[in-house]
Amino acid sequence: MAKQLVFVDGVGGKRYMRGKLIRYFEQRGFSVHCFDYSASSQPLLNMKAQLSAVLKEVAARGEYHAMGYSFGGVLLRLVLQELATSLAPPRRIVLLASPLASMRLASRLKTWRIYKALTGECGQLVADPGAMAKIPFPPVPTACIYGVWPWLGALGVFAGFRLPHDGMVTKDEAAPEKFQFAAPISASHAFIPSHPSALAVAHGWFEH
Repeated sequence: MAKQLVFVDGVGGKRYMRGKLIRYFEQRGFSVHCFDYSASSQPLLNMKAQLSAVLKEVAARGEYHAMGYSFGGVLLRLVLQELATSLAPPRRIVLLASPLASMRLASRLKTWRIYKALTGECGQLVADPGAMAKIPFPPVPTACIYGVWPWLGALGVFAGFRLPHDGMVTKDEAAPEKFQFAAPISASHAFIPSHPSALAVAHGWFEH
């Protein structure tokens, strides 16, 4: 059984923010490798190169699982696509509140100066329907954990309660019907990586 986990964080996420997730999996025998990046200052090409190096290093040690949170899931899918013939893929993947399609919120904000400054190329990618449609679904067993939150959040300012969402990503953007397994979590987008139910579901999928 694989006991390595690569966690690819979202835009703005850092290892020091993931203490609960790291402790949860380490207590269950996993070696956790956290990958984060600076969307505001790093080009996407650089992020992909760095994640590729991490995945190759982890894969050289044996089997591993991968979890991509928010844009981290997009980045993970991009890299797995490019390394398809040169990398042992993860045994199982969890995409955590991660869009498969372009995001309504990103489309609304893509021309805003502050949004562009904070999210860089990542923010423009998730606002582009054509570019998002070209990123393939992971080639290994993949589960989806997505948020359904009763409060408005950032997305709710534009979408209200018309669509199930976690405040940033809608249920249909996370596309749970595409997955072998999908689980809704009653949490807002920012708190899903530390939510006890999300961690338990992810662990169950990896141990399946």
